[in-house]
Amino acid sequence: MLYGNWRFGEIPKVNVPGLTGRVAGQPFDVLLVGSDSRQFVDSTAEAQQFGSASGTSGQRSDVVIVARVSPAMHEVELLSIPRDTYVDIPGDVSGISGPNRINAAFNSGPALLVKTIESSFHIPLSDYAEVNFPGFASIVNALGGIYLNFAYPVRDLYSGLSIHTTGCQLVMGNQALALVRSRHLFYDKGGEWLSDPGSDWSRIQRQDAFFRALEPKLSGVTTSPTGLNDLLGALPSSLSIDTTLGKSTLLSLAENLHGSKLSSETLPTIPYTTSGGADVLLPAAGADAAMIERFLSFGTTAATATAYVRPIAAPVHAVLTAANPVPVTTIATPSNPDDIVYNTQPEPWNPVPCTP
Repeated sequence: MLYGNWRFGEIPKVNVPGLTGRVAGQPFDVLLVGSDSRQFVDSTAEAQQFGSASGTSGQRSDVVIVARVSPAMHEVELLSIPRDTYVDIPGDVSGISGPNRINAAFNSGPALLVKTIESSFHIPLSDYAEVNFPGFASIVNALGGIYLNFAYPVRDLYSGLSIHTTGCQLVMGNQALALVRSRHLFYDKGGEWLSDPGSDWSRIQRQDAFFRALEPKLSGVTTSPTGLNDLLGALPSSLSIDTTLGKSTLLSLAENLHGSKLSSETLPTIPYTTSGGADVLLPAAGADAAMIERFLSFGTTAATATAYVRPIAAPVHAVLTAANPVPVTTIATPSNPDDIVYNTQPEPWNPVPCTP
């Protein structure tokens, strides 16, 4: 107990204004962020793998996931928001506020990202947790790696991903990090290296596979004093949490992740090119509203969920329309419903969890 309290006390805490707090026994929503900050880089090897702090300044949210935890059901649902989702970032931060990719809201820290998610999608966030690049790898290593089944050899020269063999295999920290970061994946099909056309959508599927592979490892570490000690030792240098996220809530999140039914989905989006020529993803109005309504009803009664549900299409798309010379109907209602990307089709070159 004392050791656990000491290790928890070592985890960096950040003040995040705008969090809603939790109600005992009720579902709560945790914003999970993967930071792409390069401030940790202090060697030539790290600079080659991740890029230098001077070459990639500031930080963006490389991963944006809202985890809805239902303590009563012992279940967790994950909602991924693609990093290129084009929203109206509030405030008056130069070069950031206004129509922009959602990952830019994280540049100066989590507060603006929390405010952006709540204003754009009306998802009440109770807590916040952030993992950095080296910390992610450390946590995976502390858990003894994860098991994933690869149908094809895969590689990504940008992230450092390099899996040469197929089948169910143990993936350790650096390769697990390279996998969830990969946006330029190639897979070897019959001796020919083919490009994964899915980019960020496909990357989100790989992140989902990671969480599913992580679940049994979390389950195993709770019964192993040595494994638990390794995990607790990795957290202080890997994880940052908001000041209101207590040890009991963090344990509740871990306990509900292991041995639970874990489901995941991706916010529907529409590929779009701005007037400035940037390729982004627009929130898909009605499809978004329907998914968020279902998400916020997870783990609670319909009557309770109704209190959270507010229309999101009008304010979000009205702002985007004002910033781009495109008719409202083009953004709010695509001419072809097939333009909406739901990211539900599994890609055969992406790995899946397995049991050795």
